Amino acid sequence: MKKSEKYAIGMIAIIVISALGAWFGGVLTQFGFPAPSFQQGGNNNNYVPTDQEKEDYRAGIGRWNVYETVADSLDPATVRTSATNYKLYWYSRVGGTGDWSYLETGNNKYVSLTPVDAGYLWVVIDIPSGQAFYVDYQKILKQNKGYVETYQYVDVDGDGVKSFAFKYNMKGHGIPNSGYPSITFLGFILTYDASFTGLNDLANDTAIGTATNTVYYDYYASFAASKKAIAVRKIEVKVTTTDETKIKLKKLNVPGMGYLDGSVFDQSFTATDIRWTYTITNNFDNALYLQLPANSQNRFDMTLGLEYTLASSDDILVTVTVYYLVAQTEAGTSFSDTFYAQE
Repeated sequence: MKKSEKYAIGMIAIIVISALGAWFGGVLTQFGFPAPSFQQGGNNNNYVPTDQEKEDYRAGIGRWNVYETVADSLDPATVRTSATNYKLYWYSRVGGTGDWSYLETGNNKYVSLTPVDAGYLWVVIDIPSGQAFYVDYQKILKQNKGYVETYQYVDVDGDGVKSFAFKYNMKGHGIPNSGYPSITFLGFILTYDASFTGLNDLANDTAIGTATNTVYYDYYASFAASKKAIAVRKIEVKVTTTDETKIKLKKLNVPGMGYLDGSVFDQSFTATDIRWTYTITNNFDNALYLQLPANSQNRFDMTLGLEYTLASSDDILVTVTVYYLVAQTEAGTSFSDTFYAQE
């Protein structure tokens, strides 16, 4: 072998050894080549926690391998796509309630918790722009029972947009003999019905009479398709008279809540009408999520009861309006129906 060839081979060996050393040492992480011990699915099984580290893990302290899976609440076999249909972030908070500290994004990642985090990891879910989904925070609480202790609807990163954040208890989980311990967060989202059918169309009531009597109207709401949902925030009944002796709201059947007495509605007057309003919420938190599972009756009864004491020739327009929230944007929209109540 020529001297020049030996020199070339030696230089190549030095370069390869240097590159491997930089890789294993983590120097190349900033260039997109993390060391094997920090890669997903790397040499983590070679890590063997000490007895002290196991005690720390039981208190929720240490390095964790975190997983997430997010499915459609009304179609559990359909797993939604991370970073497309939703975004999931991992946070910590000093004392479990302090400032938000971003840790990681997405599935199969590694996060580290310290004693100041009080043994809690926070999981934040956002719906990206243009995606027609709601975060099903109620089902998330139910399915992660024993781990998710509570939630907040809060602006995590100061961008003026609120997100659902779930407080995940990291204490008392199983600790493997080798490799980092792991947890899996079970997320659920609801598909928004952008073409919600709304209320059925009622005919005018033309023969009420002048005697005091209560009339019930067979209203119901329905969806355009199954496996979808809407987030109801407010319901209003409006009548085109300012004389409250002529007409009173007695009852309204609200799906998922049952019959609400007219006395629980806020009554207001304008120059031309009387309005009864029942406000559930103004945002996604605590909204009434109407849902149509597969193979279910597409009918949500909203029977309306009105008490009349009409005078001769009275002709009053009655309008029932249901206000709900558009998925992701939280913008308001509504559906309604009208009929005339005539003596």
